Amino acid sequence: MKSRAFSLIELVIVIAIIGILAVLVTPQYEKFIARSRSVACMSNLRQVGVAVLSYVGENNSTYPIIEPNENDPLYDPEAEATPLLEALEPYGLTSPLLKCPSDKKYIVERGMSYQWRPIVDDENGLAPKIYGGRRGAGVRIVRPGRVTICTDFEGIHFGRLNRLYADGHVKAQLVAP
Repeated sequence: MKSRAFSLIELVIVIAIIGILAVLVTPQYEKFIARSRSVACMSNLRQVGVAVLSYVGENNSTYPIIEPNENDPLYDPEAEATPLLEALEPYGLTSPLLKCPSDKKYIVERGMSYQWRPIVDDENGLAPKIYGGRRGAGVRIVRPGRVTICTDFEGIHFGRLNRLYADGHVKAQLVAP
């Protein structure tokens, strides 16, 4: 009876095939890791959205006045603007939720990966213009699903920004060149 053992050449061929497969799979693995970081970032922004909506629910349907950068204030001191974490911490926001797993730059510079940036329908500027008054007389009805309130600082997710909208949904959007 003949024994069933691998010869040296068969073993070398199997190892070579495994090596080739590893080389082919490695770029896909890196993409998978980057995608999982993007999903974790979107989850963090959803949690920010939950805190914002909790704030809105307890404060007569008004959004918090968040100072995006304490070193370069946007609002006057009378507006009672507060940093993002300070304003939303009572509503469940924690410091780790303000860190995008893909961000290496802004977490060091600013202490968080996201910027509070209210924009209506992709307008430029930090303070969108929302008009009120009688119907037809300069009225601008804005649905919360069209108002961006918080985003990544730059497109670090395959050239996309993760954006939190006022109604709580999060969407990845391609950054314009």
